Amino acid sequence: MKALSDQDLLARVLAKTCEYLDHPAVVGHEASFLDHIARDFDAIGAKTHRPDHLCVIELGRPGPVFLAHADRHGAVIDGAGQAVYAVHAFVTDARKQAKLDPEALDELAIRLSGAEVFAYDPQCGGRIAYGEITGVDVDTTRRALLRTAGLPDLPTGTPIALARTLKRGQSGFITGQLDNAAPLAALRVAAELGLGGTIVVTSQEESGHSAEHMLAWAEAGGLKPNTQLVVCDTSPFDDGAAALAGAVVLRRRDATSSFNADQVSKLETAAGSAGAPIIFKDSFIERENDARTRRGEAPKSMGDTELGQVTARSKGRYTGATLQLPTFASPEKRDSTTPRALTAFIRTLLAL
Repeated sequence: MKALSDQDLLARVLAKTCEYLDHPAVVGHEASFLDHIARDFDAIGAKTHRPDHLCVIELGRPGPVFLAHADRHGAVIDGAGQAVYAVHAFVTDARKQAKLDPEALDELAIRLSGAEVFAYDPQCGGRIAYGEITGVDVDTTRRALLRTAGLPDLPTGTPIALARTLKRGQSGFITGQLDNAAPLAALRVAAELGLGGTIVVTSQEESGHSAEHMLAWAEAGGLKPNTQLVVCDTSPFDDGAAALAGAVVLRRRDATSSFNADQVSKLETAAGSAGAPIIFKDSFIERENDARTRRGEAPKSMGDTELGQVTARSKGRYTGATLQLPTFASPEKRDSTTPRALTAFIRTLLAL
């Protein structure tokens, strides 16, 4: 296949992102989407298999092991018939629950209110009914509860997905549920264009369980200790500067672990070959925290990534580097990025 222009490459990644968003994958209820991913990669000659909570894709050419998560935010019906924000349906420990402060609840309400949703069968992905989120409440255990209109009474455990919205505004921004459909779509398009290696698609990343699932498979014989992983994800920023610059986001560490310097260097070289500006998120946060300290403000966390969890849980036997797509919140609190950033992301993949 001849080399694609940036415009054609972007068009293919956006089309694949839309396709993936059409398949629901609420945290803890990703099985039907993982099945779709397996069929989609089978169609281009990859070898796939489906361990519990994963889809493992062997591309048949040499290359690193890529990780990307399949799950997206949504809700799950609890025993009282309430639509519980899906992450809170899984997470009970104090560290995670403490994240739902009043400011976070307000932002969640702004981001989700008015959004179209649908309930679906978690086994096959078939749609049951459509509705709309009308507001967000919090219960005594600090779980977020989504108020909905239009949905019928649903059985306990029924997942509720956000209906697909991927828009290109007049400003040129790409807005929608980008985490993590866009990086996963970029991997699929890159695979068709010659990307080598193995892709491990994980579930339940948003609830903090994906590292556990990946390592259970790896340590049972699925993957020998490996320090050259490449974890593909999005990385949120407070504004659109990184995305407008067409940057890719790398890290040397997060709040839990330091990453493999050799693999970070390889990604840095690949980004340079692709002509992509590089932002090291850990250095970015350090500089921001220096400024916050001078203003007497509390520092920001260095962040907790999937690779950090994998590295810490395996005591460094499995580690590597991250490649992230910069995103920012639109005025409506929707995830946004730019064509330049998305093109830089896939060009960096192809340069590895």
